[in-house]
Amino acid sequence: MSVLLRQLRSSPSFHHLTTPFASTIYRFLSAATTPVPPPLNPHFTPVDYLIQSCELTQHEAIRTCQKMQRLKQPLKSPDKPDAVLQFLRQTGVTESDIRTAVAQEPRILCSSVEKNLRPNLARLREIGLSIEDISGIISRFPHVWVFNFVAKVDFWMQALGSAEIVSGMLKKGASILSSNLEKVVVPNLSFLQEECCMSHHQIVRLITSNPRLFTLSLETLKLNAKRAEQLGIERSSGMFVNAFITVSKFSQHIIIARLLYLKSFGLSQEEVALMIGKSPSLLTMQEVPLGRKMKFLMKEAGCGKIDVVQNPVLLGLSLEKRLIPRNLVQKLLKSKNLPVANQAFVSSAKPNEQLFVEKFVLPYEHVFPGLLEAYTAVCAGEISGTEWFRNCI
Repeated sequence: MSVLLRQLRSSPSFHHLTTPFASTIYRFLSAATTPVPPPLNPHFTPVDYLIQSCELTQHEAIRTCQKMQRLKQPLKSPDKPDAVLQFLRQTGVTESDIRTAVAQEPRILCSSVEKNLRPNLARLREIGLSIEDISGIISRFPHVWVFNFVAKVDFWMQALGSAEIVSGMLKKGASILSSNLEKVVVPNLSFLQEECCMSHHQIVRLITSNPRLFTLSLETLKLNAKRAEQLGIERSSGMFVNAFITVSKFSQHIIIARLLYLKSFGLSQEEVALMIGKSPSLLTMQEVPLGRKMKFLMKEAGCGKIDVVQNPVLLGLSLEKRLIPRNLVQKLLKSKNLPVANQAFVSSAKPNEQLFVEKFVLPYEHVFPGLLEAYTAVCAGEISGTEWFRNCI
C-alpha cells in the first residue's frame, strides 16, 4: 500500500486529482499506512484498578489518576501496572509501602520491571541494603524508581569508597539518585572540595547528614558557603562544614533571629560570634529549650557568662538527662564539703558518662549509700531529682 501511495504522490497528475473517486483512493491508501493503536480494554477503569489493586481510597485513586493525566502518562490497561505490582510484592515490598509509593508517584506503575525496577533493586541488595530498607526507600522516594539509577549508585560507590556509607546515604535521602551527575552532582562535589576546602571525610559527613544538598544548584551551594562565612567561620576551619550544614537547613531570617536571641542574655556580638565559631549547631536549637539551658547554667549551676561563652557545647547537652542530675550530684557533694564539689560545673558537665560516674559518683558511695542507683534513676526520669536531693540532705 505504501508503495502505491508513493507512486500516486509522485505522479505528475497527483495534484490535479479532483474527482471524488481519486480523493477516495488517496484517503484509503493513507489510512492503510497509518498505524492503528490497539483498542483499549473497555472494562478497565483506572480509578477502580487503583482502589482494588493498590488499596487506595477513592479520593486517593481519583487524585492519582488526575496526577497521571497531568504527567501525560495515564493508565490505559492493567498489563504494565500488574507486572510492577507483582514484582514488588514478590520481592517483599510491603503493601503499605506500595500504596504510599503509588499515591506519591504513580509513574512507578508504568516503570519497566526489567529495565528499571529489577536492576535497581539488585544493585541496592549488592551494596548491603535489606529488603526492609529498600521497601522504605520505595515508599519515601518513589520518584527515583521511574528510571534506572544503577550508574548513579556506582558513581557514589566510587566517590565515597564504601558500600556502608552509600547505603546510609540512600536510606536517609535517596532523592540524590534523581540528580543529574554531569550537570549537578559533579560540579557540586568539585565546588565543596576545591573552593570550600572540604576533605573526603567532611564530604562524607555532609552527604550522610543531608544528602539533599547534592540535589541543589551550584548557585545555591555558593550562597550557603557565603552565609557560613558571614558567621565568622573561615572555609579552612574544621567547623566550616558544621556551619555549612546549619545555614543550609534554615533561612537567613531564622539565623539572624537566633543570633539576636543569644545576645538577649547579655552577650556581646563578639561573644556570640565566639560561641558560634566553636559550635555552629547552636543555631539549630529552638529558642525555648535554648533559653531554659542558658538560664539554668547561669542561675542554677552558677556558671559565669565567660564559662558559657567558652564552652557552648554545654548548651547542646540534655537539660533533664544530664545537666540537672549532674548539678544535683555536685550540690550533694558540696553539702558535705567534699573538695571535688568545689570545681566549676563545667568540669562535671562536660565529661562523658563513664568518666563522670568514676570521678563524681563511685568514690562517694560510702558517704551517700545508693548514690549511683539514685543518679541513674534521676537521669532516666524515674524519680524527681529535687525530691531525691532533699531526702539525701
